[in-house]
Amino acid sequence: MRKVMLPAGCVLALLAGIWSLDGASLPDVDPVISGSVHNDAPAGDKLFAVTNVEAETACAVSRGEKLTNRSMRLAAARGCEQVWPGLSHVVTWTETGDGTVVLSDAAGGAVLTLSEGDGMAYEAIDPSNAVITLNAAD
Repeated sequence: MRKVMLPAGCVLALLAGIWSLDGASLPDVDPVISGSVHNDAPAGDKLFAVTNVEAETACAVSRGEKLTNRSMRLAAARGCEQVWPGLSHVVTWTETGDGTVVLSDAAGGAVLTLSEGDGMAYEAIDPSNAVITLNAAD
């Protein structure tokens, strides 16, 4: 009798749990926190968070469509000038082929040169006094 009652009780508890689920209710999402994350980049762009470790400042950049076989469009968010001088004027992300990336302004001048780190992280190597990290944000 005990062999039948225990499985029957488990089945009833499982059915009661499934029945109690309400598929029509919305998930518990905090609209203030969720609404504070802005993604102004066009669909398909790769977002990165740029952080100046010493100054404790950060901003966002988005890497867009390919311009050449090594270069992609780059757009910096407002406030990037506080992270590193000239960063708000970068327009190009160029992969050099040796694991480094050069962020350049419209005139072609290098603002930052980054080296690949762990995963989708990059670290500034030039100028040498830049303590800048760039991490994938999406």
